[in-house]
Amino acid sequence: MLFLLGVLAFGVLVFYLMNGVFISAAAPLWRMENGLSGVWAGATEIWRSRQSLVSENVSLKERLSSLELELAARPPAPEENGAWLALLNREAQSDGLVAGVLVRPPRTPYDILIIDAGEDDGVAAGATVALPEGPVLGVVSEVYGGTSKVKLFSSAGEETSAVLERSGLPVILEGSGGGNFRVAVPRETWVEKGDRILSADVFARLLAVVEEINVEPTDSFKEVLSRGPANLFNIRFVVIRP
Repeated sequence: MLFLLGVLAFGVLVFYLMNGVFISAAAPLWRMENGLSGVWAGATEIWRSRQSLVSENVSLKERLSSLELELAARPPAPEENGAWLALLNREAQSDGLVAGVLVRPPRTPYDILIIDAGEDDGVAAGATVALPEGPVLGVVSEVYGGTSKVKLFSSAGEETSAVLERSGLPVILEGSGGGNFRVAVPRETWVEKGDRILSADVFARLLAVVEEINVEPTDSFKEVLSRGPANLFNIRFVVIRP
């Protein structure tokens, strides 16, 4: 009986200490642990929310850029253009082979792209290369088994026949590298910043947009500086058409 009473007393004492001294001593540690857990959980949630917002922002910017390209590349006077195509027994080019861009500037010099489609996929030298949104970029210059090299119209010294949309004036678009172009037009030619420069073929595809106009009082010609609609450093996919 005395032994059982001793065990009971010891248990009561331990329970008392657990409820009193031990709990009081451990309480600050528990509070700190709970506080740190709360801070960690809050920081983790903030980081996840921030990452989600960043990803959503990037996605929205890419979508906006794509929509702006589609708007900029809209064909001029669709009904008239369609009538011309029908008269010439030509069809609008809507399909093509989609290829991924493996290497792009600045890793490649002179405005060159390396794409993941080649002779095995039916790609031929001279094929037109465009963005999925419509603007034309260049042509396939060299073809290999599973890859191809694309030379962009903006390559330095490259000359491309084009038309100023506002005046319908035929011009020669000269590449100056980095997605930029220059063209010389008579001084009296009406051209403004934001004007589109289109390809000279019947499809009138977007080549560049006017960014700056330079002319001196004594010049009979003025220099029109323009830029391609695509950011060469971010191109991910292109469409190849014969």
